[in-house]
Amino acid sequence: EPSSKKPPTLEEAEAFIKNAEPTLLELNVLSNRADWVKSTYITDDTEILAAQADERSIAAQVALAKQAKRFDHLQLPADLARKMMLLKVSLVLPTPADPKASAELTAITSRLEGTYGKGKWCPPGKDKCLDVEDLGRLMAASQDPSELRDAWVGWHQIARPMRQDFARYVELANQGARELGFQDTGALWRSKYDMPPDAFAKELDRLWEQVRPLYLQLHAYVRSKLREKYGDRVVPAHGPIPADLLGNMWAQTWENTYSLLAPPNADPGYDLTKILKSRN
Repeated sequence: EPSSKKPPTLEEAEAFIKNAEPTLLELNVLSNRADWVKSTYITDDTEILAAQADERSIAAQVALAKQAKRFDHLQLPADLARKMMLLKVSLVLPTPADPKASAELTAITSRLEGTYGKGKWCPPGKDKCLDVEDLGRLMAASQDPSELRDAWVGWHQIARPMRQDFARYVELANQGARELGFQDTGALWRSKYDMPPDAFAKELDRLWEQVRPLYLQLHAYVRSKLREKYGDRVVPAHGPIPADLLGNMWAQTWENTYSLLAPPNADPGYDLTKILKSRN
């Protein structure tokens, strides 16, 4: 490794990136394979193996990101300068340099993902517990407000045991981000868009203000249609729409409520599943 006391050169920067890229590629492939096995077969052992593979991959990326800071003040071609920046900002989870803290963070991450993946809700009086796939189908098909609320509240109970782990996750990730020169992990994430993090926040606000009037009209229309279906006691006249009524566990897509929302004589669209089945 070149001495940090000597001014860096363009040749050193090019050699650094040429070495970093294949190293990260190999580690990321191994990490993704371990994560896939862990997500497909969720056990304590696969969680540990995935955490170890993730730790190796993230540790290498963090180390390279810190080494890349040596070239921060060197005039580089645009493509090379961007690669140096991407080394830092492509980290989703910036682990601290301390090996114990790094291992703790990746173990917490794997544990949280495992808890989420194994999460189930067991309806009272029923023999079968429902995982998030089962609950997704229920949320999409049901129009019984009591059933929807019970399913939504029941499944979200899996989050309570995750609270302490998540708080520690945030603490350790912010420590890792500060070691890379960012204010916190949020600032690192907001730096991924070829602009300073504060500029990205302003741009997002600008774009939101453009779509906000349309969104407010859409929100009010959907709320009024759901009030027609479920009544005043379930859907308030003002404020947020209850998340459990929008046909999706996270209220992130609303198409499953289309039958309640569509204007009269609206084009019903098509059901691709039915078409495929009709053609065998």
